[in-house]
Amino acid sequence: MFSPKHLTCFVILLCSLASHARAAAHEQDTGGSSLDLARVDDANRAARHGRYTAAIAVISRALDSSPRFAAGYLERATLYMDAGRYPEALADLDRVIAMHPDAAAVFVLRADIALRQRAATQALADLGHAAALPAASFWKQNYQAGHNDPAGGQGLYYLVSDHLVSRMFAYSSIAHELQGRDEAALDDLRQSLVNETLYPWHVLGRHCYTAALAGLLDMAELTCTEAIDKQTHDDGNYDTRGLVYLKMHQWDKAIADYDRALRARPDLTVALYGRGLARHATGDRAGGDADIAAATQGEPDIANIMTRLGVQPL
Repeated sequence: MFSPKHLTCFVILLCSLASHARAAAHEQDTGGSSLDLARVDDANRAARHGRYTAAIAVISRALDSSPRFAAGYLERATLYMDAGRYPEALADLDRVIAMHPDAAAVFVLRADIALRQRAATQALADLGHAAALPAASFWKQNYQAGHNDPAGGQGLYYLVSDHLVSRMFAYSSIAHELQGRDEAALDDLRQSLVNETLYPWHVLGRHCYTAALAGLLDMAELTCTEAIDKQTHDDGNYDTRGLVYLKMHQWDKAIADYDRALRARPDLTVALYGRGLARHATGDRAGGDADIAAATQGEPDIANIMTRLGVQPL
């Protein structure tokens, strides 16, 4: 599906887009100020703990002062997507496309949103569009992902070169599975790991999360477990597999994975809320109520967010 000549150009670059001029027919990206970039960092920190409403508000303040700040719209679109607010995410991605029509990462995010809604054909169209963009004009951006090292410390690493390529194959795998094309799905999943040799657990974790939201729970469980086997210290994958087990109604397994995720981030709202639901299901009403109250304190909209992500109160 993806020609190698289209899939070799992603490198680390600073997140400011001010130097990327575009033709007059497109809206000009004026970049963001140092304050805007600081707000992006603040929003990302809030989102890492599941405080999406606060994170979106911070980014929105940056965009109020810099309405042509494309990186800000991309960040806010990602936050809207993680909160299950897909129409708003797509509207922000459209704003980025107006300024950067060759931004492959934007079309990959559109594919992710389509998959969460089981729109496999639309997802493949967006992935195909991304792959067909001229390699020399790809919009390059840095990508950070949090992890916990074996000593228990917090760190950041960059996913470079082939990360977005492997993510494209991972999403294509999910789309083919939704279409009942099992062999194509497996081939693309293998190809995603061929392209991501440095951080395979992160790509597998992203695959697991989107597959879970698409309702492919067996597939999601397999890729989450593989991600955890490859890197036992990435707490995000325990949270994601906890979601898978929650949707499977495997309450004890969900609680165990949420416990592991919450050891690293005790205030992670999505894990607290998910564990609260699982505890309710096992008859632990007091424990479940405490978890849900803590989650709601951190993210007042958490119940609606989880509902939009396909998790209903029990």
